[in-house]
Amino acid sequence: MTRTPADGPAAAEKLPVWRTALESYRFLAAHPRDLARIGWLPLLALFLLNLVLGTFDPVPDMADPEAAMAGAGPTIGKAVVRMLIQSAIIAMTLVVWHRLVMLGHGTAGRLVPLRAGTRELRYFGSWMLIGIVSVILMIVVGMTIVLLALLASAVAQDVMMFASGGTGMALGGQGEMLTLAVWLGMPASVVGLYFSIRLSLVLPATATGKHAGFARAWSVSAGNGVRMVAALLIVTAPFQLAQTGLAEAARAAAGSWPFYPLAFLASLGFLLFILATGTVLSLFSLGLDDAPAQDRTQDAAGAAA
Repeated sequence: MTRTPADGPAAAEKLPVWRTALESYRFLAAHPRDLARIGWLPLLALFLLNLVLGTFDPVPDMADPEAAMAGAGPTIGKAVVRMLIQSAIIAMTLVVWHRLVMLGHGTAGRLVPLRAGTRELRYFGSWMLIGIVSVILMIVVGMTIVLLALLASAVAQDVMMFASGGTGMALGGQGEMLTLAVWLGMPASVVGLYFSIRLSLVLPATATGKHAGFARAWSVSAGNGVRMVAALLIVTAPFQLAQTGLAEAARAAAGSWPFYPLAFLASLGFLLFILATGTVLSLFSLGLDDAPAQDRTQDAAGAAA
């Protein structure tokens, strides 16, 4: 019996983790010219955005609570503005990149292949919605784990007090339990990543005109969530670590001439991280979602011209 895209994916198709990761690296290595054509303008925009909004400024001294609180408002405001502008740049960049990976739409002959249209707007909206859902999940799961850990600590303290005839746990022990509770909250980020990566299949589908929807993204990724997380981390972790190291080096060099080249390299590291993410998401979509791409954008007209 022939299965149509509307029927959904075949059951238990397992994503090859290492092969997907290696194919992502191979694609990035095989397309340096497309990386340059697609990435030069986003890189410049990200670099200027980071300079203007102080992304790599030194972190305020938390030892002075009053100063930290006084600077919290402007810092949060800049972070929100940076996130919105950054997300718009990412959306325009990844729409072109997904189409290159999945449809082979090259960028030769176009100095600025990025566009701002309804497709990019839908991509931006989906990207933001996935981020919001992930943050809410991380907060809920993290608070639940921490509260359970603190409850267990309180019960353990009562038991010790009863067993020792009224001698309670030392304050130092309580502090250690609080630290442990905070560490136990870290799995919340894994939960958020699991949900976000499964829902993120809507992004390459939106970019290429596939049947896109969060319900379908969740359906086609069923049984592969952990594999998707593993492949994503294998591909993106080196770029993330490099970008983090360069960002810290730029902060340390603030006020001296190495700051600007380090800030530029940190911006480049972030862009490569985003493109690596787009590559592996595209391969996830090709491997798990057999819905045909509906090429109905101006890319075809641009290529013909």
